[in-house]
Amino acid sequence: MKELDLFKRQKLSRISDSFPEAVYITDPDGIISHVNPAFELLTGFRADDVVGKSIWILKSGHHPESFYNSMWEVLLSGNIWSGQMVNKKRDGTVFPADVTIFPISDPSDRISHFVSILHGTTDQLQAHEETLRRNMEYTALHNVSKILQSQDPLPQMLSCAVEEIIRLSELRIEYKAGVFIADHEKQVLRLFTTVGDFPEEFHRLDAEVPFGECLCGRVAMSGEMLVSNNCFSDPRHERRYDGMTAHGHYIIPLKSRDKMVGVLFLYTSSNPSWYERSPEILKSMGGLIADAIEHRRAEAIIQEQNETLTKMNDLKNKFLGIAAHDLRNPVYVIRTFSEALRDECTQGVSDKHRRFFDKIYNASGHMIHLLENLLDISKIEQGKIEINRVIQDINPIIEEQVALNQIVANKKDIRIQQELAKLSPFRFDKDALIQAINNFLSNAIKFSPPSSIVLVSTELQGDKIQFSVKDQGVGLSEEEQKLLFGEFQTLSSKPTGQEKATGLGLAIVKKIITLHGGEVGVVSQPGQGSTFYFLLPVK
Repeated sequence: MKELDLFKRQKLSRISDSFPEAVYITDPDGIISHVNPAFELLTGFRADDVVGKSIWILKSGHHPESFYNSMWEVLLSGNIWSGQMVNKKRDGTVFPADVTIFPISDPSDRISHFVSILHGTTDQLQAHEETLRRNMEYTALHNVSKILQSQDPLPQMLSCAVEEIIRLSELRIEYKAGVFIADHEKQVLRLFTTVGDFPEEFHRLDAEVPFGECLCGRVAMSGEMLVSNNCFSDPRHERRYDGMTAHGHYIIPLKSRDKMVGVLFLYTSSNPSWYERSPEILKSMGGLIADAIEHRRAEAIIQEQNETLTKMNDLKNKFLGIAAHDLRNPVYVIRTFSEALRDECTQGVSDKHRRFFDKIYNASGHMIHLLENLLDISKIEQGKIEINRVIQDINPIIEEQVALNQIVANKKDIRIQQELAKLSPFRFDKDALIQAINNFLSNAIKFSPPSSIVLVSTELQGDKIQFSVKDQGVGLSEEEQKLLFGEFQTLSSKPTGQEKATGLGLAIVKKIITLHGGEVGVVSQPGQGSTFYFLLPVK
């Protein structure tokens, strides 16, 4: 009798396993003895979780005790019970289902089992399976995207991304795959990286694949994904080698903004059951890989350009330093002798020749100023100037420089006014800031009309001190403001007293203030003057 009972249970279990709907089998006391795969998928409970336990593990608390008492009364009387029941999943969520419970009797007409079938769960199971598949797809896409953002070397990064694609079980991909990079100039694909075990013959034969040849070459030409069931029966698979075994293929174009970057090839078993969503998933992943390759190419180009620019800038600075240094002494000689000729040759020299001496003297002075600026630029950019910051008061230094510049301003009847806030001493390099202050003041005088006012002010802005010089000149457009602090910049506004400008002063100011950890700027509108300022950190 026990053998017969065991046989019946096993038969019931096998039959239930083939059911598309969830089934669980219990003994007369409601202890679960078997659940089918559909039950596991629907509820989240594994067989090990529930077999040997009471059906109350599924109890949701939705029904009153009278509901269950009525159900058991029907079942224990040997009748079939049908009704809607709300059960609980493993994660605690509840779900409704139409349930039919059949009592199974032994030869002595005693109830030996109950078979419960949850009707109408097929759609739920399919929806659940679809949700699981979508979650796996999104997880795979996320993981591939994360890998492609790493800073690993490109071959290693691509290999890791391909391995992640292989892990997507729905695609049924073998552990054999690789990436070709497209060479559009020579119209070939070049093998870049592989995952899995490939023979030397493969690496030799497929090191380069011309566009249009074999599966990968065809995808490089068409830009469309290609699927192959069997390498031996597919006439498009033209490249073969000794020892090659039967296999299928996914061949995916790697396209970034319609640019063919390369080809991803994935091995499958021959004549596999293709996953219906594989084209959509693989094209998305192919796009991610293509974008990552293009990003790395752009980074490499930028790095190379930056290195070239750095070398050129260093060469420029060395040239400027050498040129300025070698030219400075001869120019000083010209200035000294022109000054002597102008001042000492008072007799026998015509006014015309005296004007020549004045022009030589003034031009040599401008040349010396330019050479000094070139040397400053060269030293700053080569890191040869060190900022010696000492705690001191900035206002007396500003007052002293205003007094000196007022002498020059008097020639154009320009008045320099001061509005200096009470500031605590802080760390800065006195000589460097004198150069910056004088540059702002001299520029304001140069570009201001006669009989105008230049306003010099200081104020505390949070943890920074602002020094500013406001003039009543012609002002600057937004485009010109963007160019101001570059080297050798010439703008539309001209000095109002025919003064000379080197185009280097503001560039030097910016570098000095930057070395102090500060910032420079300008506020200006055409026809309304300009305010030049710099901010220095107090701490």
